[in-house]
Amino acid sequence: MSSSTRMNSWHYLLVEDEHLTRSAMARAVRDAGHTLEEAGDGITGQQLALEKNYDAIILDLGLPGQTGLDVLRQVRRVKRTPVLFVSQADQVELRLEALQEGGDDFLVKPIDMRELLVRLANLVTRSHEPPVSAIRQMGSLEIDHTLHQVRLLGNLVELTTTEYDLLVYLSRIPGRLVPRTELEELLFRGIPAAGRKANILDVYILRLRKKLGRELVTTRRGLGFILNG
Repeated sequence: MSSSTRMNSWHYLLVEDEHLTRSAMARAVRDAGHTLEEAGDGITGQQLALEKNYDAIILDLGLPGQTGLDVLRQVRRVKRTPVLFVSQADQVELRLEALQEGGDDFLVKPIDMRELLVRLANLVTRSHEPPVSAIRQMGSLEIDHTLHQVRLLGNLVELTTTEYDLLVYLSRIPGRLVPRTELEELLFRGIPAAGRKANILDVYILRLRKKLGRELVTTRRGLGFILNG
């Protein structure tokens, strides 16, 4: 798919076992001008996700065959495709587990289709944003904007799309305090404050520290975060 086409139409994979929910989401996505493939179980969804390239994946957690988390783990071994989880259960622990395993966003059912489209657009837009420069080196940390890769001490570190976006944003001016509100706006672009989940930003910061070192990001409680370059 060409870059010019992506500006108007994206290609999604929807993995959802509940027929009525899947039909409603599929209709909303297609009515918005995008293309979409569907799977009704985890095994089929995993096969499609691994064999084909999508701009984003909408993935239910409770699936027959393989759970959404099982599918995500297999996909993350080889791809960084943005993944938006959907689930009937509104449990903080469940959302955090999905994000910690490499999910990029989470929606609780019943889903507002307008919010679904906004969240998908945010994920895909961020994943396709052009690089600001080829390679940025900060001590032992290297960010390759062309390949969308991060290396630490020369070793490749697997980051999700959202983790990568946060790191790039923080790295624009190493040592500068980045207000929490700026990073939340990056995560929830276009989503009203009432629809934003508390502590999600903190989850992503913790994931970056786990993958790149605890000393990488300094937290200024109530103010924001500093990338130590």
